[in-house]
Amino acid sequence: MSATAVTVACVQTDPVIGDVAANTDATVTAVAEAADVGASLVVLPECASAGWAFRDADEARASAQSLEGGATVDAWRQVAAERDVWVCGGFSELGQDGEVYNSSVLIGPHGVASLYRKVHLWNTEADAFTPGDLGFPVVDTPFGRMGMIICYDAWIPESMRSCALAGADIVLAPSDWVPNPRQDPALPPLAHVVTMAGAHQNQLYVAAASRVGAERGQNFIGSSIVIDPFGWPLATGGDEVGMVLAEIDPIGSRPARRNDPFNRPLADRRPDQYTIDTPAEEQS
Repeated sequence: MSATAVTVACVQTDPVIGDVAANTDATVTAVAEAADVGASLVVLPECASAGWAFRDADEARASAQSLEGGATVDAWRQVAAERDVWVCGGFSELGQDGEVYNSSVLIGPHGVASLYRKVHLWNTEADAFTPGDLGFPVVDTPFGRMGMIICYDAWIPESMRSCALAGADIVLAPSDWVPNPRQDPALPPLAHVVTMAGAHQNQLYVAAASRVGAERGQNFIGSSIVIDPFGWPLATGGDEVGMVLAEIDPIGSRPARRNDPFNRPLADRRPDQYTIDTPAEEQS
């Protein structure tokens, strides 16, 4: 094992919508169990604190918590300190501006390191949440530079690319992946294809934790995954509560990632040739 390697756990939980206390207890138990088997970095699903399928903003607000003083984040702070682990998890955030965000937080043994608010809302999420306004922050940790995205963000290439351009070694992706109606069951889930492509294109690790179960008629597929910087899965999960574990080396892999003579999707970029304005057909 490299001196800079670390074990990451992607945890699959089955939250009950609105039951913050039970959901929080389940995540704390899962983090402790991951620490018991050697994980130093634990990723929890999207909206792990309160569930996902809110009908509207008022219902989402009833289960939302502030970053400071919220029961779930406080519990994650405590378990991170007690078990000397880093925790990334999704929660319904009540912002200081009064808006409700689909957020994720990165917490180390010494407290909160970063907050991310989901930028790209999927389907009916806009009925319950306000789009994120913090961009894609990337922070230094003992295991390398970390960024966060949430679920559908992975489908928007600029999400992981923003993290990569800010120097991320790994992107953590709390998710609530759902079945794709066009999915060929003989092939890997589309979520795997998308995240593997993002890891490969941006030369970074991806650790995505996806929930399981069903909520108000919406099924979730689990299928959590850890991906290396060359786009290949290191570990994948099924559709049950549990976790997947993988050894990663975000710091030690930097020379191989950045000096590959054949595959340099970051180094070979030509931004002067890219169209970044709104396409003409969308301006009318």
